Amino acid sequence: MNTDSSRIHISLGSDQYGAVLIVVLLFLMLIMIVGVVAVRNSSTDLKLATSDQINTLLLQSSDSVNNKIEMSVNGSPASDQYKQIMGITGIFGYYILEDNNSDIIDFCYRPRSSFFNIDDAVIRRNAGRLVTNATGYCDPTNANDYTSNRNTTMTQVMVKNVSATSNRGSFEHMNLGTDSDEKTAEMYTFEVYSTSVLPAYGNAKDSKIEECFEKDASDKIDGVTKCMTENNIPSKMLVEKVDLANIQNSELCDYFGNSGKTASTNALCRDI
Repeated sequence: MNTDSSRIHISLGSDQYGAVLIVVLLFLMLIMIVGVVAVRNSSTDLKLATSDQINTLLLQSSDSVNNKIEMSVNGSPASDQYKQIMGITGIFGYYILEDNNSDIIDFCYRPRSSFFNIDDAVIRRNAGRLVTNATGYCDPTNANDYTSNRNTTMTQVMVKNVSATSNRGSFEHMNLGTDSDEKTAEMYTFEVYSTSVLPAYGNAKDSKIEECFEKDASDKIDGVTKCMTENNIPSKMLVEKVDLANIQNSELCDYFGNSGKTASTNALCRDI
């Protein structure tokens, strides 16, 4: 028995092949566009997260200086940190004990070595410098100028005496119950500018960062903050106002040896 089998042949014209190719290319382009958009969104989210982390890190670094100063001033007068703040060569003692009211102190915050050393600071007076040191400003190339061993953040500090403008009222510049002739009877007000930066996250040269540190932190027109912003240097400045007053405590002492009286146990009382 003979069986005839028929075969069906489907042929596509060249125009049909071209249509299929165009559809495939459109799908590929669509996939690529979706992928690019996804990558850009991920990159933006990462940048936002990194920016928030940088801001938090800089804020903590600047705030640590203010906390250090506050703890030192309110700490024991016998401690080394108190002397670095209130001694004759200290941050505030330089003004209180030497009447250097118009001077400005710049120093690099180095918590791993010494909190403050006037030999490593820059003292500015008017438009010039009374004392200048190579170590007065933080140097991004010096590992010791960073606040930690990770060598990420560094903090530059500027101290300015603003007592003349802050204590304008009658006798507001005097401590209650003190003699105006006393050296420590006057009340002082200071502004502390703490500027922290992340040199590794910027694209500025190390010399430019140091140049920005040398500007007046209190200058809103051409100061440290503007210089850091113009040179794309991640930075954060905190300004703290510090009021210092000599608080005196009195003690009624009964002289030792006097009959009929109980001697005071306060260490300030001495037998005469």
